[in-house]
Amino acid sequence: MNRQIKDRLKVSLKKIHEWAKEDLLVRGDMLTSYIMTGETIGIACNQIFRVGTNNIGKGLQLAPQHPYGPASLDFVSGITQMLVAEAILIQKLSGTKESSTGDLDGTTHLMLCALATGRLELVEPFHQAIFTGIHNGYGVSDGHNLPIGTTLRYAAFGLTIIGDWLGKPLDLDKHALPRDPAWGQLVAHWREPDPDKLAPILVAACNTHVQRIALTSRELDSGNFEFGSPFEAVYPAEILAILNLRRSLGLPNPSIDHPLMKTPYARLTCPPGMRFEPDELLMRFLAAACKHDPDAVPAGLYEAILQNSAKD
Repeated sequence: MNRQIKDRLKVSLKKIHEWAKEDLLVRGDMLTSYIMTGETIGIACNQIFRVGTNNIGKGLQLAPQHPYGPASLDFVSGITQMLVAEAILIQKLSGTKESSTGDLDGTTHLMLCALATGRLELVEPFHQAIFTGIHNGYGVSDGHNLPIGTTLRYAAFGLTIIGDWLGKPLDLDKHALPRDPAWGQLVAHWREPDPDKLAPILVAACNTHVQRIALTSRELDSGNFEFGSPFEAVYPAEILAILNLRRSLGLPNPSIDHPLMKTPYARLTCPPGMRFEPDELLMRFLAAACKHDPDAVPAGLYEAILQNSAKD
C-alpha cells in the first residue's frame, strides 16, 4: 500500500475521536409519544436512528480502552437500532412510489455492520424489505434510478456476497449494478476453504477500502469513493462481515496483515450466535410499531431481534 493511500487512513484515524464525540439531539418526547399514541412512526424512526448513531459513537470512544474486543454493547446496539429504523422507514413506504432518504450503498453498509457484529439473523428480513421495495418502486433505488454521487459499486459488491450467503443470488444486470474488478476477487473467492489462499485477497480488499476513503466532500460527490464518514473509513465492516460469514459456515479465517486491521476499531466485532442483553428502548419501540403500524414492520424483523436476546 503506497504512502498516499495509507495517509487516507491516518487522516481518518485523527478525525474519528471528534466524530465519535458528536452527540446528535434525540427527542425522547417524540419517541415516548409514538410508543404511547402511535403518532408518527417516521419521526420515531428518525429518533431511533439518532440514538443508534450516538451509541456507535460511544462504542468507538471505548474501543481504544479495549483493544482486543469484542465490540461493546453500545456499539452493537447502535448498529441494530440504525438497521431497525432504516428497515421500518423503507417498509412504511409500501404502496407508494416514495423513496427513503438512504441509498442502497448505505443499507448495504448497515447489513455488513450487522454481520460484523454477529447479528446475522437481522440481515434476511432487512434484505427482503429492501428488495421488495425495489421490485415495487418504493424505498431505495437500484442502478435504474442511480442516486447522485454514487455508482452503487459498494452495494453491488456487498449484496452479491450477502445474496450468495442467503441463497438469493443477486442479478447485477437486472438491477443495473456494476461489476467492480477491485472488489471482484473477494466476491469470487470469499468461500475459499484455504485461508492461506484467501489472505492476499483480503489484504487487497483492505487496500481498496483505504484507497476509497473520501477526505473531502468533492471526493465523496465524485462517486469514486465509498467511505465518506470517519466511521465508515476506519471500520472495516465488509472485511469483518466476511470473516463472520465464513465462521458461520465453519470455514477457517486467516490473519490479515494490514494497517486497517490493526486499529482498535477493527476489533469491534462479535462472533455469530453471541447472546446480547435486551435493548429495552428498542424493544418498547418495536412492540409499539407492531401494535400501531404492523404493516410497517418487515416480516421476521421483530422475531430476529428477540432471537439473540440474553433473556428468553
